[in-house]
Amino acid sequence: MDFFSGFFSFVVAGGPAMWALVVCSIVTVAIVIERVYFYSTQRSDSRELLRQIGTHIAQNDIPGAIRVCRESKGMLPRILEFGLLRGDKDRSDISEALSIALMENLNLLDRNLPVIGTIAVIAPFVGLFGTVLGIIRAFQDIALKGNSTPAVVAAGVSEALITTAAGLFVAILAVIFFNYFKARIKTISQDYTVAANQLAEMLHFHNTGEPIPTDLYQPVGGTAAATART
Repeated sequence: MDFFSGFFSFVVAGGPAMWALVVCSIVTVAIVIERVYFYSTQRSDSRELLRQIGTHIAQNDIPGAIRVCRESKGMLPRILEFGLLRGDKDRSDISEALSIALMENLNLLDRNLPVIGTIAVIAPFVGLFGTVLGIIRAFQDIALKGNSTPAVVAAGVSEALITTAAGLFVAILAVIFFNYFKARIKTISQDYTVAANQLAEMLHFHNTGEPIPTDLYQPVGGTAAATART
């Protein structure tokens, strides 16, 4: 209770701009929690998934490969399923279909991040706005009381410094998480793009009747070679 009363007093002392910064910080924390949870649901072993799919493709079992995707969680299986459903097309058509699926799904990785980026940019300006309000208040107090003793200007200066510090804190927090999520998105995007290209390669080998390079796609402990489709 003492913490909340102290925090409330701190916000009130910062003036009107502090309430805007409080809203920005709440929005930032909410988005961070949502994004962390979302990315945690996208964890998948792309190499193992491709091995399982490759085994079914090598056995001319496309429905089985599709079933593997549908039984797996995350966006990557949905992307690969999109390509498998068009597995009888030529490689360019499969690659195009996978590119479309990649764009549609990878856009979900960026969801809400522009909000964090915007907060990172505007939070210092909101703090600066509060600083200006605090200085204005200090000069008004001087004008009303006719003197400039520290006691007169203390409230206005305090308001100015609080909002400056709070604005910088919110901005720093937002920038840290924004950059972290961008790096995470880059890693996921590269992993998904490589997996999609590998699936297109597997389907190309399958459609042309050539052996699939099972050293890449067979499950660990599986056979070392695959027979071509007859």
